[in-house]
Amino acid sequence: MRLNQASDFALRTLMLLASEDDPMTIDEVATRLSLVKSHIMKITAKLAQAGFVETQRGRNGGILLGRTPDQISVGDVVRLIEADFAIVECMKAEASTCTFMPQCLLRGVVHNATSAFLAVLDACTLDQLIVPKIDA
Repeated sequence: MRLNQASDFALRTLMLLASEDDPMTIDEVATRLSLVKSHIMKITAKLAQAGFVETQRGRNGGILLGRTPDQISVGDVVRLIEADFAIVECMKAEASTCTFMPQCLLRGVVHNATSAFLAVLDACTLDQLIVPKIDA
């Protein structure tokens, strides 16, 4: 299974925000992550709508986590960003043209694999992905 680029960007954005004490601007996030500003804006809007981040306008504004890192599951973020998990045709909402349907056993195997993949992501929270700061 492969996650789309937006999931990667969303997770990296959250990891960066979790490692900082102060709010960051979209420009700062884009620069630090070497990403395009428009991608960060789109992802931030989605993360804010779901409550993963908060946005503050104004001179001292920016983006900051909307929850503590231990309350943000990687699985929840991936589910928010990914369009679907239909890895094979028969898992899609529209009618399948698979000649093995409805008796196909592959669908169950792929469903179980997807569930196991998401279970691993669900077991990991953002705080587990952050390298602790060393006080100098």
